[in-house]
Amino acid sequence: MIRTIRLPLAIVAVALATSACAPTTLFEWGDYEPALYAYAQNPERRDGYQEALEKAIQRGRDRNAVAPGLLAELGYLHMEAGEKAEAIALFEEERTRFPESAVLMNRVIAGLNGGASASGGN
Repeated sequence: MIRTIRLPLAIVAVALATSACAPTTLFEWGDYEPALYAYAQNPERRDGYQEALEKAIQRGRDRNAVAPGLLAELGYLHMEAGEKAEAIALFEEERTRFPESAVLMNRVIAGLNGGASASGGN
């Protein structure tokens, strides 16, 4: 009976020990989620949200692990602020890093360019 209890306990112990290890993530998200939540709750926190995006993107660039959508999200904030050149540069980088976003990014860029076709991408 003791032997039948030891095996399940050993399995549980190993599972708990390995679950305590920090997971490695493919992408750098930084403080995106809590910053987005804070911004959604209080739009006056836009600057904090933008800063969190910029930090996550920079850390992602440093290790070539920018999370999908973050560049587009930051580009959207720049677009809202009337910073067209910065927005387009971020949309183009999103398109380059994530080719699956090319159709959407091309449309957004074309809209910012007054309907002119966006160069590059698929």
